[in-house]
Amino acid sequence: MSTEPVPVPVKDAQQTKGIVNIDAPVPDKHNQLPPPLSPLPPKNRSYEHCMPPDPIIEQPYSVFLAGSIEQGKAIQWQKQMADHLQDLPISIYNPRRGEWDTSATQDAGNKAFAGQVEWEMQGLARATVICFFFDHTTESRITMHELGLWAASGKVVVCCNGKFLRAGNMHLTCEEYGIPLVKEFAELEPLIRAMLRQKGLMIDKKGEITENVDEADWSRLPGEDVLKKAGQNLESLEKLRLKVLGSWYAERVAE
Repeated sequence: MSTEPVPVPVKDAQQTKGIVNIDAPVPDKHNQLPPPLSPLPPKNRSYEHCMPPDPIIEQPYSVFLAGSIEQGKAIQWQKQMADHLQDLPISIYNPRRGEWDTSATQDAGNKAFAGQVEWEMQGLARATVICFFFDHTTESRITMHELGLWAASGKVVVCCNGKFLRAGNMHLTCEEYGIPLVKEFAELEPLIRAMLRQKGLMIDKKGEITENVDEADWSRLPGEDVLKKAGQNLESLEKLRLKVLGSWYAERVAE
């Protein structure tokens, strides 16, 4: 999954007696992230930031941060994104856990490894929006795998600049599936907010979820034009879904 699940000791990670901290600070040497917000937006009383091994806290709306971790080598984009979204009544599912036992093996029978992967699979399935960020200094093979798994879900937004090793693959995949794509981290947050709105989130001026459109405060939730500008194409996605469904139905009939 997005953690590249079993971390090993790396230069930028902090390790003590076989335990590596993949949530340790990592220098942003290539300025991929904008300066952190200061001050941060007020934290919504319903906001939850979930990280393994703690259980996922489900809410009507949620965001999974599915992007580069690379055994603790990727820049700390997850924390910055979580901080930027804390004014919303949502749950953030962040797979970048703090400590990991490096003796754990990447084997389905390993309890720690299986628990991490299962946590991520559940979070990806339950999330309202899946946000992908590719740190161009990493290979992020598991992140690419996850994008392939969820490309047709209609709930994905992506940030991948041209310096990423497989940028061309990622950009063509997004184009094929009509997935909103941007190349700068600062452009990713508006995509997430717009996708949450597209999925039905409405909040009032107090920051609470409302079902009354007349009470909705749209100042924190951009409209669909942001998604369309980034390449969202729901018609293209639906055609692909029908094509896949048609192939599946034809195979069942042939049986």
